[in-house]
Amino acid sequence: MVSDHTQQQSPDEQRRAKQLSLTRNQPPAQIPGYTLQQFLGQGAYGEVWVGTDLKTGRQVAVKFFNHRRSVDWQLLSREVEKLRFLSANRYVVQLLDVGWEADPPYYVMEYIENGSLEDHLRLHGAMNVGDAVPMFEDIVAGVVHAHAKGVLHCDLKPANILLDEDGRPRLADFGQARLSNEQRPALGTLFFMAPEQADLEAVPDAQWDVYALGAMLYFMLTNELPYRSGDAVRDLDSARDLVERLAVYRKSIELSQSPVAHRRVTGIDRSLIDIVDRCLSRDPEHRFSSAQSILDALHSRQQQKAALPLKVLGFIGPYCYWPSLHFLLLEDLTSRLRNPR
Repeated sequence: MVSDHTQQQSPDEQRRAKQLSLTRNQPPAQIPGYTLQQFLGQGAYGEVWVGTDLKTGRQVAVKFFNHRRSVDWQLLSREVEKLRFLSANRYVVQLLDVGWEADPPYYVMEYIENGSLEDHLRLHGAMNVGDAVPMFEDIVAGVVHAHAKGVLHCDLKPANILLDEDGRPRLADFGQARLSNEQRPALGTLFFMAPEQADLEAVPDAQWDVYALGAMLYFMLTNELPYRSGDAVRDLDSARDLVERLAVYRKSIELSQSPVAHRRVTGIDRSLIDIVDRCLSRDPEHRFSSAQSILDALHSRQQQKAALPLKVLGFIGPYCYWPSLHFLLLEDLTSRLRNPR
């Protein structure tokens, strides 16, 4: 299901998972060194439980893989591989333990208690510029660190950004991630996925994450998805298979007007509009060349905003000064006329 690659369930499966979450009281297995207290949810590959590390007392999230023999097993094992590359990265949910030989296999991650950015936006709606930009800057910094380690996320979206106890974002769900030297395609999520990524022959590229970052910032500011329209959704729903669906997606972006909702956001400035526009360009050549370039543009914008009050003072200063001087000269001339020497 391309529209939500990290939650590949039908509506019926989702309803069954919700019902299961209300009744499930026993994990698939006990894990040495941990106690498991609460069923958190079920996805296409297994289920997640919240537990406690008996040595440290910290809360953890344990993901069990219940379908080891499925064709997607290699993809899931590669997710752990990517997380190992990113160990000790503050911007990424940390991998703590792995049990590949267990039945069922599992891995243990730190538990991020405040849910996802998607949950936050669903509850509170679009963010104002002052709140969105610092959070987005942290997300971009996380992507920069991942790229520096040679890891491309390939499925960036609010559902894959978790918020820690301080409300700071962490990158999560590296199930579609690729190493920068891998040639295998990776499908992201519709309307967060770069158009050239929507191709089963596409070679992974850092530009995919640049586009997705722009789509995420657009969504944070407007609560709308770029390039999404009723016609596009109807055409996608009528596609006969995955290949046609991807072709329809690429065509819909090619024929759509450029997104403009962010331009109407209260408090937005020209620099931030340009950042969104460059990330969302249909042509990769016109986008930022890297996540680092986005971060540089955000820092440049902040420096410009900080310098603006000084520029304004420099501009109006002479106009404040000269009228005062003119008044003093006039007063002196009047005094001389009244009291000629």
